[in-house]
Amino acid sequence: MSQLLVGIDIAKNKNVAAFLDQDGNLVSDTLSFLNNLSGANILKLHILELAASLKPDNILIGLEPTSVYDWHLFNFLKLDSDLAACQVFRLNPRTVKKFKDIYNELDKSDPIDAAAIAERLRFGRLPDNTSVDPKYLSLQRLTRFRLHLVENIAREKTSFLNNLFLKFSNYKLDCPFSDIFGATSMAVIADLSAEDISQMPLENLVDFVVKHGKNRFADPQETAQALKKAARDAYRLDKTVAESIDLILGLSINSIKFLQRQIDDVNKAISLQMKGLPNTLTSVPGIGEVFAAGIIAEIGNIKRFHSSGSLARFAGLTWKKTQSGEFEASDTRLVKAGDSYLRYYLVQAAYSLVYHNPEYRAYYQKKFKEVSRYQHKRALVMSARKLVNLVFTLLDRGVIYIAPIA
Repeated sequence: MSQLLVGIDIAKNKNVAAFLDQDGNLVSDTLSFLNNLSGANILKLHILELAASLKPDNILIGLEPTSVYDWHLFNFLKLDSDLAACQVFRLNPRTVKKFKDIYNELDKSDPIDAAAIAERLRFGRLPDNTSVDPKYLSLQRLTRFRLHLVENIAREKTSFLNNLFLKFSNYKLDCPFSDIFGATSMAVIADLSAEDISQMPLENLVDFVVKHGKNRFADPQETAQALKKAARDAYRLDKTVAESIDLILGLSINSIKFLQRQIDDVNKAISLQMKGLPNTLTSVPGIGEVFAAGIIAEIGNIKRFHSSGSLARFAGLTWKKTQSGEFEASDTRLVKAGDSYLRYYLVQAAYSLVYHNPEYRAYYQKKFKEVSRYQHKRALVMSARKLVNLVFTLLDRGVIYIAPIA
C-alpha cells in the first residue's frame, strides 16, 4: 500500500514539513511555511500536488502539540474539505522524542524533527484519528481556562498564607474559623493585628465577629476568646514591616476575590455551552455541571474510543507493569502520559464522588486500607480509574446513572 507521510515540526512563527513515502524515502524537499493561514494554504497545495503525482492510497499527516501553536493548523488540516481524504494525528511529543532517540546519530534541527515525525507515522500504532467538532473545542477552551484560574487561586492563597505567618504567626494553626478565607476571617486579617486583638475589649471583639459573621456564629463569644488566645501566643511584628505586610495581604485578598468572580463568570459560560451537548454524567450524584463539562470537553465524541481501557490510556490513568524473570514489582507508577486536563477533571470528580456517592465511598475506603503508603493518592486515583468505566458506559450508551442495589 502506497502512502504519503507528512511530518510537521511546529513553532510559534514558522513550521517545517517533511514528506516521506511508505519506504521512508524523501519524496520532496522539506517545506518551510509561516504559522498562519497563508502558510497553511501553501502546505495544503504542496500536499495536493504530491498526492496528484504520487497517487498514494493513504495520506497521513502528523504533528506534535506545542503549547497552543499547533491549534490552528491542526483544525485547518482536519476541517479543510480539500484534505478530507487525509488522516491527521496529534503525536505525543514524549513518544516522538523516544522514537527519535533510536537514531542517536541524528542532529537536532527542525527539518530532522519533521522527518522523525513522518518516520513515526510510517511505523503505525497511531493514536485515534479524531474528527473535530467546534462545540467541543469551545467548551474545552472554557474548562481549560477555568483550571488555569483555579491554579492561580491556589498559588495566590499559598503566597497569602506565607505573608499571613509574618503578620499573625499562629493564625493558621489556631484559627477559630472553619475557613481561613471566609468573610469573617478575611475581615480579621485585613482590619486587625495580633496586638489589636489582644488589647481589644472582649465585648468589642464579639461585636466585630457578630457584624462580619452576619450573626451566624452559634457562640460568638467563644470565637472571640479563641481569637484572643491565638493573639497572645503570636509573635509581634515591627510596625514598619507590618505596614508592608498589611498592604501585601490586602492586595492578595483583592486578587483572590477577583479570581473567584472570574471563575463564577466562566461557570456561567460553561453552563450555557452544556445546554447544547448530550450529557448524562450529571445524573451521577457528586458530578456537577463543571466536572461533567471538563470531562466531556476533553473526550469529545465518545465513539472514537472502542473501550473504557482506551479512554483510560487517553487520560493517562494506567499503570506501568514492571516484571523481569520471576520478579514482578508490586509498586507500579502511574503512566501519566495522556491528557492531563481530562485526568485532572476525572480525579476531581472522583474526589467529589467519595463524599456524595456510597458506591465510590466504599471503593475508596477499600483501596485505602489495602496499603500502608500513599493511601489517599492511590485510593483516589484508583477511584478515578473506576470512574472512567462509568463515564464510558454513560456516554457511549446515552443512559443515565442508576445506583447499584446495596
